[in-house]
Amino acid sequence: MDFYSQNREDLTSEWGRLGVSQAHVRTIMAGAYKKLSSCPWAEATPPRLLKNWLDEHAQVLKVERSKIQVSMYDSSVKFLFKLADGYEVESVLMPESSRITICLSSQVGCAQGCIFCFTGKMGLKRNLRASEILIQVIEANRWIEENANWLKALNLPSFQRITNVVFMGMGEPLDNLNEVTKAISIMKDPWGLNLAARKITISTAGHLDGLKAALESMPNISYALSMHATSESERSKLMPINRRFPLGDILDFLREKSKSYEKDFLIQYTVIHNVNDSLEDAAMLAQLLADINVKVNLIPLNPIEPSRLNSPDPKRLEAFRDFLYEKGIRVMIRYSKGQDIMAACGQLVTNRLPS
Repeated sequence: MDFYSQNREDLTSEWGRLGVSQAHVRTIMAGAYKKLSSCPWAEATPPRLLKNWLDEHAQVLKVERSKIQVSMYDSSVKFLFKLADGYEVESVLMPESSRITICLSSQVGCAQGCIFCFTGKMGLKRNLRASEILIQVIEANRWIEENANWLKALNLPSFQRITNVVFMGMGEPLDNLNEVTKAISIMKDPWGLNLAARKITISTAGHLDGLKAALESMPNISYALSMHATSESERSKLMPINRRFPLGDILDFLREKSKSYEKDFLIQYTVIHNVNDSLEDAAMLAQLLADINVKVNLIPLNPIEPSRLNSPDPKRLEAFRDFLYEKGIRVMIRYSKGQDIMAACGQLVTNRLPS
């Protein structure tokens, strides 16, 4: 049994057949997700029957922190995790004034091939299991616990841990929906990581089938659409997924869902010099989003090599923002953290292959 891939219902069902009460499930989950124990049942004194079963059947996933980099500018932390089969993934801690967000990977690489994203250049190696998603959070929380000076320098309390999760790292989360859903169920569980649903965000390049399924099963979390263009032809050049799931179909779905969805959808728009940064683009974007409940994050392109694409001129970027604001759209320029350690949006990549 892959322990970190089992949610409360799985454990209750499995151990219930041994006559084990839910109280022991709760105690062992607390050891895993709150005490961050490397062996969650070591201090829990479970019944002997359960202890014997755990020793024989349960596996606690371990990963190696292959590399850790801390930004000298904004204190973001990038982790390179080596998985059991030798593949590696990256995730990023992003501190704010009162919260700590982790940007998680859901796949090794990505199949979408967006031309401005380093991860897309890797191609897809494989999906991550729920345990491999959760271990990124657990290991990052362990690192925070080990580095009190990092919290102190940020004026955060010594007990502070990760408060927010965004699936904006390596991979398309909705291409791995079953494992992402299982991981989120443990993140939200009071016996697990106990994160509020509103503090968990799935970002998609536009996987419409996955978005429909996710909203059906997880209506209380937040969703972000990486849009990046206002015409079908331009978006297809930037994001090949648009040929499978056209932008118009996605926006029609969001428009319909806006009637019942209690939160705003987040629109992420990477602004690229002389590609999608004109006032004509801003006008079209405002028109497309006019009747959808949205917030817009304008993200200046983060450089990757090699690429013919460049970051926007700051004045054009501000004019773009101001145009949207004047049209009544909630908008802000979101400068990515961790640029000096290649931890910004679109910069996560690993080259290591299993030996």
